[in-house]
Amino acid sequence: MPLNIPTLHKLEAVKKESPNVKSFTFHSKLIAKESKPGQFLMVWDPGIDEIPISIVQASPGGAVELAIADVGDCSHSLHQKQVGDLIGLRGPYGIGFSLHGERICMVAGGYGAAPLRFAALRAKESGKHVIVLEGAASSAELLYVQEILDSGCDLRVATEDGSGGYKGLVTDLLEELVASGEQFQQILTCGPEMMMERVCEITKRAKIPTQVSVERIIKCGCGACGSCDLGGYRVCKDGPVFTAEELARTEFGRWTRAKSGKRIPVIPNVLMGNEVELVSTPPVHFTPEYEPLLKTEVCGIDFPNPLANAAGFGVSGMLLYRYAVAGAGAVVTKSIGLYEREGYPNPTFIELSPRSYVNAMGLPNPGIKSYGPELEDAKYAHVPLVLSIFGNSVEECSDVAKIARTYPVAMFEFDASCPHTEFTAVENDPKLLSSIIKVIKEIVAPKPLAVKISPNIGAPVGLALGAQKAGADAITAINTVIARPVDKTLDIPLLGNPTGYGGKSGKDLTVGGKEIVFALYKELKIPVIAVGGIFTVQDVIEYARNGANLFQVGSALVTEGFETFSRLKEELTAYLRAHEYKNIRELVGEAHKR
Repeated sequence: MPLNIPTLHKLEAVKKESPNVKSFTFHSKLIAKESKPGQFLMVWDPGIDEIPISIVQASPGGAVELAIADVGDCSHSLHQKQVGDLIGLRGPYGIGFSLHGERICMVAGGYGAAPLRFAALRAKESGKHVIVLEGAASSAELLYVQEILDSGCDLRVATEDGSGGYKGLVTDLLEELVASGEQFQQILTCGPEMMMERVCEITKRAKIPTQVSVERIIKCGCGACGSCDLGGYRVCKDGPVFTAEELARTEFGRWTRAKSGKRIPVIPNVLMGNEVELVSTPPVHFTPEYEPLLKTEVCGIDFPNPLANAAGFGVSGMLLYRYAVAGAGAVVTKSIGLYEREGYPNPTFIELSPRSYVNAMGLPNPGIKSYGPELEDAKYAHVPLVLSIFGNSVEECSDVAKIARTYPVAMFEFDASCPHTEFTAVENDPKLLSSIIKVIKEIVAPKPLAVKISPNIGAPVGLALGAQKAGADAITAINTVIARPVDKTLDIPLLGNPTGYGGKSGKDLTVGGKEIVFALYKELKIPVIAVGGIFTVQDVIEYARNGANLFQVGSALVTEGFETFSRLKEELTAYLRAHEYKNIRELVGEAHKR
């Protein structure tokens, strides 16, 4: 199991590998034992940020080496560290390289040589023939040349200025090697994206299976937030290593995402000389199943089943599509505001204990004007689409709603309760909240509006009654519980939010969430949507009996993955059938009839 909370480690060695890259060595038998070539660690520079870094080497004795390029604020700060300094680490995360076949070629560009050094060493240890092609701008920037040679690999280098080896691009070396008739069972590559795209073009023609290590913005590291989305894949969880075939169905090589989730070209248009079209590759056609026992109707909308993802679990429309394919009966977007927001520095999501999480994402989103392409992608899900929105004034929410109503969604959810941003003021001001609900409802009608509340205020039922009076069509309960985890050694907050506050989710919300839903159902005339610590079918059953009509799943997607939806569907169907219910709606509010 990986370390899922930043844990401090003392640096045992720091070495300059090139003008822009330093290696950092620390000792951890746990991390070394769990590490595989191609995986990464989340490296925390306390008070600065946390970034994903590929593992260069992990020895049986517990020595672990990382290579960090000086390319940003956090990496620059890490470059100032010396032997004896502390850094925080969690992981290892992700899917690494699969080292099968007797002859393997590895193509590295720039500091992409770092994870391939680890792969080359492991491949040689298992007796494979390995050729490493390494490219850089100059010989001074070539990494681990001697170490790769010492491992017994056949190393060939290319430099753009001709200062070392072949003068030209490393992909030219690969093309010549393949054309010469060399046979490989696998090609592994890591480096600049356009270089790797070229590698895939060459290997596709030669019909050589290829694995690609992809870089994206990574925040949570464990598949929760979707910031690293790539065509519906979560790079931190489903990657970072993908097959070329998987990447061919994505935007790889064309566009990526900013910290906000906004789509941006891999290479700026001004450098490309033409404008890159920031659209997705259409997915395989999907038709949801309508199970008679599970299909339901809420707020005039038909749902194939009552399960959905919770807001916040992915900005991407393609990720929402994957939720539906996995069995969700509805999909909910990340909360979207009027303006683009990058969110807070990392750490933004950590696991405090099994099934107990805390996050302070900071509401990263591309802004409502830029969100249309994601909703167009989400239409492929063919299940009801819920657009989550937020704002901290009547005027701002009005502007968001006016744009939101033009999008192809079935329902809206207003996030009134994020516990770690300036928008918490909305929930804390009932008059403001009522005014916002009235304005949004007037704009988006006749489509229904749900309002998401938290347990962080003293009277959630009173707040919900006010929302109902203002025009809300449903209440979503509950949002995360405010928390402020602290590193005991340094006595500083673990989360990157400047205040240190975040929202706790997972199993810690299960009991309280069910109690609040029970109280809401008793007093409200509008439906209740349950969210908070739903892991098992028993959780769904108890939430339903307490009065919930729909059930949003969040933390379980981190613990178990997309399979959560299909498992809950199967188990819920079996329960209803075994207890002779005709439909899930018969279960709703049953606890109030005793």
